[in-house]
Amino acid sequence: MLVPEVREVLRVHGLLKPGEAVLVALSGGLDSMVLLHVLRRSGHPVVAAHAEHGLRGARGEEDRDWLLSWCHEQQVPIETTSLRVPRLRAAAKGSVEMLARTARADWLRDTAQRTGLQHIATAHHRDDVVETLLMNLMRGTGSRGWRGIPRRSGPFIRPFLDVPRATLAAYAAEEAIPFREDESNADPTFLRNRVRHELLPLLRRMSPGFDRAMVRSIAHLHELLDHWEHHVRTLDPSMDEEGIPFDLLESAPFPRLILHEALRHRGVHPDQLDRILRAMAQRRTGARFPMNGGTLLVDRDRLRWSGPEEEPPAYAIDADLELPGAAPVRFTRHDPGAPLNERHVVRLAAGRLKGPLVLRPWRAGDRFRPRGGRGSRLVSDLLIDAKVPRDRKRGVYVLCAAGEIAWVVGHRLAEGFAPRPDLDEVVYGVPVR
Repeated sequence: MLVPEVREVLRVHGLLKPGEAVLVALSGGLDSMVLLHVLRRSGHPVVAAHAEHGLRGARGEEDRDWLLSWCHEQQVPIETTSLRVPRLRAAAKGSVEMLARTARADWLRDTAQRTGLQHIATAHHRDDVVETLLMNLMRGTGSRGWRGIPRRSGPFIRPFLDVPRATLAAYAAEEAIPFREDESNADPTFLRNRVRHELLPLLRRMSPGFDRAMVRSIAHLHELLDHWEHHVRTLDPSMDEEGIPFDLLESAPFPRLILHEALRHRGVHPDQLDRILRAMAQRRTGARFPMNGGTLLVDRDRLRWSGPEEEPPAYAIDADLELPGAAPVRFTRHDPGAPLNERHVVRLAAGRLKGPLVLRPWRAGDRFRPRGGRGSRLVSDLLIDAKVPRDRKRGVYVLCAAGEIAWVVGHRLAEGFAPRPDLDEVVYGVPVR
């Protein structure tokens, strides 16, 4: 019954057209040897593709040689390669499993393109689907991991996803299909093997209908995920420069999923999601959550993303008032023709701008005397009152003359630095960003 069942799967899910040729990922193990046999029996020309990972020494090379001989006898074209995964591990991060899987997938894509084949068939079966979901739940991968193994991804197709491995083993015995056992499949170093040989037998003893129940649950989960993905597209929870408003998350029926979707490419840890939502609910303005490539900030009414924090440069200003183009301000003795106010262009008394004249980022503890105010004030308090988002505060500059703050750029001029009408030479300060 396996051949007509697979033929129907290929038709219903549009995986292969009748008689279409396909590249088959062939390890030499039971699953992939059955896949090759079933696809050939179903009328599909096949090209085998075998990757030797360099992890099993002479045994891996023996399996490759055995496959080459068998394919020659069966008149099956075969492509082979040696990936040398140990060398990859020395030059890259990640587990051996991950590096081997990635290198093999890349090679299979290249091989399919080189041989003119559009599809690559792999022998993942129903047991693999259950194992993968359990592993993803254990790792806390979130909604992306709940789907487990897709039936199609790019050029890869998986015709056996509904087939239990026991069915494949029975077919192999019935058809006398030879195969080679990979001893690494019993190595408890790998999580999948512990799930396969320890966890699943325990769950099956505890619940004899475990496999059927898992298949039903996976089908329901896929429907829920389809609904979720349709919904999230209408929300557009992207972490752009405006951030995610609190009310978007607070009005949503599943805020954790939305937040995870917005931050997953930032490497958010699942444990951080509850802490972020709690900080948001408590309005803990200023709370920070480090992630890959920056920091998530809790602002007054939204979550904001801040990139890597590098100390902005300071600039010494000479008598000619020249500054590099990258500086956030320019100074000129000519009227720039822009509106004059303390939030944008300001007029400064040239006689008060005594050296050393420095343009620098503001610092915690900085004080100045705002023009028209009473007494001194912390720059940090000024920025809070101005509702400057936390991630933008670090870009605020101050102009210092002889150690005294003359201007909080873009915000306030200090007392005593405004020119007297028709008496003082004027220097104009012009913010450029």
